Amino acid sequence: MTATAPVARAPRRWALLVVVALLGHALVAMRWPAAHALMIDLQVYRAGAEQVLAGRPLYDGGVLLDLPFVYPPFAAVAFLPLTVPPLWVVKAVWTAGTLLLLGYVARRSLRSVGLPAGVAATLGIVALASWLDPVRTTLYLGQINVLVLALVLGDALGRPDSRWRGIGIGLAAALKLTPLLFIGYLLLTGRRRAAGTAAAVFGLAAAGAALVAPGESRRYWWEGTFAAAGRISDVAATTNHSLNGLLARAMGEGPATRACYLAGAAALAAATLLIAARLHRRGDELAGLTLCGLASAALAPFAWSHHWVWCVPLIVVLGQRVVACPGSTRAGRAAAAGLAVVLLGTVAVITALPGPGVGPIPRTGLISLAPDTYLVLFLLVLAAAEHRSGRPVDHRDVGAG
Repeated sequence: MTATAPVARAPRRWALLVVVALLGHALVAMRWPAAHALMIDLQVYRAGAEQVLAGRPLYDGGVLLDLPFVYPPFAAVAFLPLTVPPLWVVKAVWTAGTLLLLGYVARRSLRSVGLPAGVAATLGIVALASWLDPVRTTLYLGQINVLVLALVLGDALGRPDSRWRGIGIGLAAALKLTPLLFIGYLLLTGRRRAAGTAAAVFGLAAAGAALVAPGESRRYWWEGTFAAAGRISDVAATTNHSLNGLLARAMGEGPATRACYLAGAAALAAATLLIAARLHRRGDELAGLTLCGLASAALAPFAWSHHWVWCVPLIVVLGQRVVACPGSTRAGRAAAAGLAVVLLGTVAVITALPGPGVGPIPRTGLISLAPDTYLVLFLLVLAAAEHRSGRPVDHRDVGAG
């Protein structure tokens, strides 16, 4: 029996997973209609674009009620098409597009590690992912995270000799700054041309936005708006699931905490990039990318739970290890345990019902009970990746690239 046989013969299990996931979302939608219909973050994107279109300030207070626009000016310009259709059309198209991109991410991830990437497996991964808290929250809020994930993954897993490599990462970074970490990954893995392309696209996007919104670009880049991590919520809030949030809650906000955060983030970024580069050299490209993606959330000044959508390729990486390694072996047991821990840590189990203290969306996941859950998971994954990157290559459990 080949390593991929269990996956290839599991269409009924994938179909059952899809049905269960759809029923779960239908029940939430019937019980709390505003849970997905509101899509408040998508409305903020649209409102930000309307501010640019009308020549109004983008970073003075809230653009929708009291909610501010926190992305670079290029993102507001890129969101201009959202202002054309009626809001209900925007919501429907955005949701459908997010699900399609999630399918793209699932398919590319499966193919990267050498697993069958047929319709059943792809839909199964999408269904499972939709009930992981980062993805479920992304869908319910109308967030941009899956788009950023797809841009990076599609770019980095494309043809190695493509002259276009780096464009997706550059665009992702122009929309949301955290993917800049992948430029360092490209440099360390010897893809200097792609790194240069990504940096150039990022710079050109910022320059283009400055032509459309010069005042707001100046405010964002030169007056320090991009570094104001607490514009939406206090850095120490339990909704901040990054290293910065952990330190602010433990030490209180202040210069000492900021210094500790910057030093710790620099050390973790360096360790992540070095380990990811070693994984790349041994043929574990998806694992290296996933490690950098998780780090981009862990090291951000402020990370909401929906920033951790890199758990999707992570479950594919771990799932491939489970399929490739017999369950009776130490490696097989470790892979199965790791996959179980990640799923239990990210599954969107409802922990608080909508109400005055929660809002229209049910609170879900361990992250709502222990705000440092994802950060701890990242550190565990980083440690496991460091151990794996130093082992001899075993072609049974290395992806196809």
